[in-house]
Amino acid sequence: MPEKEGAVRRRAPRSLLGVTLALVGAIGAITLGSVAVPAPAAHAAHRDAPAGKPTVEVFASGGGVVRDGADVQVSVVIANPSTEAVPAGHVSVAVTTSAIPSTASLSDFTKSPGGRASRSLGSASTAAVPAGGSQVVARLTVPADTLNLPQSAPGVFGLSASVTTSDGPLGAGTGTLVVPDSTPTRVGVAAIMPITVPATGAGLISSTDLATYTASDGVLSRELTIAQQNPELTVGIDPMILVSIRALGQSAPASAREWLTSLADLGNPSFALQYGDADPVLQLQAGLSAPLQPSDFSYAMSPGDFNAPLTVGEPTSTPSPTPTPTSSPTTSTRLPSLAELVGFTYSLDGIAWPASGTVRAADVEKLSAAKLTTTIVSSSNTNATSLSQTPGAALSTDHGDLLVTDDALSTALQAAATATDAADANVASAALNAQLALAAENASSGTVVLASLARSLPTDTARATAALSSAFDSEFSHPATLDQAMSSTPTQGLALVDHQNTNDRLQSARDLLDLAGEHRAGGTPPSDNIATFASVLTTPALLTGDVRARLLDLFSVGWVGSDNWPAAVKKQIDSMHSTVAAVQIVSPGSIRQASRQALIPITVTNKLDHAVDVVLRATPSSYRLTVDSDTTKTIAPGSSAKVLVPVKSQLSNGTVYLGLQLFSSTGVAIGESRTAEIDVHADWEGVGALIFGIIVAGFFGFGLFRTIQRRRREKAEAEAGAAAESDAESDAAEAGDTPGGAPRG
Repeated sequence: MPEKEGAVRRRAPRSLLGVTLALVGAIGAITLGSVAVPAPAAHAAHRDAPAGKPTVEVFASGGGVVRDGADVQVSVVIANPSTEAVPAGHVSVAVTTSAIPSTASLSDFTKSPGGRASRSLGSASTAAVPAGGSQVVARLTVPADTLNLPQSAPGVFGLSASVTTSDGPLGAGTGTLVVPDSTPTRVGVAAIMPITVPATGAGLISSTDLATYTASDGVLSRELTIAQQNPELTVGIDPMILVSIRALGQSAPASAREWLTSLADLGNPSFALQYGDADPVLQLQAGLSAPLQPSDFSYAMSPGDFNAPLTVGEPTSTPSPTPTPTSSPTTSTRLPSLAELVGFTYSLDGIAWPASGTVRAADVEKLSAAKLTTTIVSSSNTNATSLSQTPGAALSTDHGDLLVTDDALSTALQAAATATDAADANVASAALNAQLALAAENASSGTVVLASLARSLPTDTARATAALSSAFDSEFSHPATLDQAMSSTPTQGLALVDHQNTNDRLQSARDLLDLAGEHRAGGTPPSDNIATFASVLTTPALLTGDVRARLLDLFSVGWVGSDNWPAAVKKQIDSMHSTVAAVQIVSPGSIRQASRQALIPITVTNKLDHAVDVVLRATPSSYRLTVDSDTTKTIAPGSSAKVLVPVKSQLSNGTVYLGLQLFSSTGVAIGESRTAEIDVHADWEGVGALIFGIIVAGFFGFGLFRTIQRRRREKAEAEAGAAAESDAESDAAEAGDTPGGAPRG
């Protein structure tokens, strides 16, 4: 596909492979002979040497390729990371008497050059190297007519240099000389590179880091430039980068949005890595049935960032060579959906790229079931070293399709792409040519090998581009695509050999998954895991989405071999423990209740950044106290609130223990249970009221009784008076009828 306008496709000329360093030491006399000489002592390359120990490296000019009629200049480098200077001395240089037949044999020679017969090429004085320094200490020129390599038998020859100083033997280093055939065979080379950022475990890239990474010299800008300058290179893109930019909306740094648009315009073949470059095989071996996917990013978005059109970096059509490419905007004020955040137009689908040397056949089968139909594995995960020929990249099994990276070639390419100085670049260039020559020498017609750049980050785009150009266009190779690698004929006898992640790494992954509440085979999540606790939120995805993204970031392949990973895992585990303990009942202590009905105040704290809905359930230990119902309360973010528990007491005294437990609206227990001690004196009120009622009733009764008695007495007296008066009148009447009395009228 055509490139973005202005992008440069560079091809480093082959002469760059052997950039001649400035002469820093006297040229030693060349001593040639046909007799065998003692080989240097066994050694390890300086990249594998113990920290602080000086190391020796050796390389030949011209990228180690010997040309007919040309002299060969051999340079010796001493790297001195120690705190003491390396004194001056001398170096002896030798070459193997026969060609090295395979990458496995070359690896053996590198580890132990004494295992192959050699002859001397000469010796020279070496310069002193200060503490912490690294420099070329000697250079020997070997005339073409005295080199005496078997031109009739082209191949890769081992080069070795042994240094001795006034303090004694310092060590030895190895390199290679490549004698090309007059008509060398070329092997197809496909290459893949991840577009990733340093793993942090944060789940998203901060705005500050995005601005740094997408600046002109930032890591994402460097990776994009390398891809633009090598259109045959296939890139694996971490969707976390896309989401991190898009989730910021208008707040995203301008450089990040521009970078995203340039990525959409990239013409290289591409495929999606797992979110956060998570290792899918690590997750399967930890017990998941399929790799996790991101679930929600609403926790990271603000509606205010999406009230204007925002370019999300997706091309509207296939770019043409002349017009400036345009991108389609998202014009809605709503928050982008998950699909919009992670979406991208990849040219290749269904590819999984786990960590090197960790894959089993059972994993490939599960990945295929999860629609990751092609798994990239390293040659160390196969029996490649036991084969007599260079194996191609394609490998089909009963469990799924594989793409096999050539470990030796990938290591050499990575070293050349990430070289930190000119000497390292020359050493790596020679090693890369040797690997390409051996691959071509032992490959059958039509073979395509696959090289990969590691997750470590290139610091110099020019060196990385030159390394890729050498891999694609050397005299031993030609460029190939990942599609061609996938469709090439599988190598007879090549087979997957089961390997898996270390036990420590797997256990850490299991601990993270269990505490997050992810269901895995053989796992028993704790009751207070994130998935169940999140039900306390009105929108649980605000919490589970964040945790899921952080877990995927922690599962990144970039953490493999890092001493910082255990600390990052512990930090996340501690954070999840703190989260599930963020909503708690404050211990209420002892409470005195002197009334029959009361509202008991219970304090609940919420340390989350989101409001929570809780149900407080109180269970009394005695019949003396009853609770009418559960109490529901919404508690604001980062605050505490009183939850009032309605209780009733019976007419008896005593201590009642009130069990308190929070629940979510779905009935999930939240936080630790608490106990309140209630001192019940509710009968005092009833007895007092009864006594008072009796007194009042007695008072009024007594008054009523006295009134009745008085009235009865008064009535009796009145009746008695009336009777007496009547009797008197009767007596008077009777007195008038007696003798001597007055006659009756």
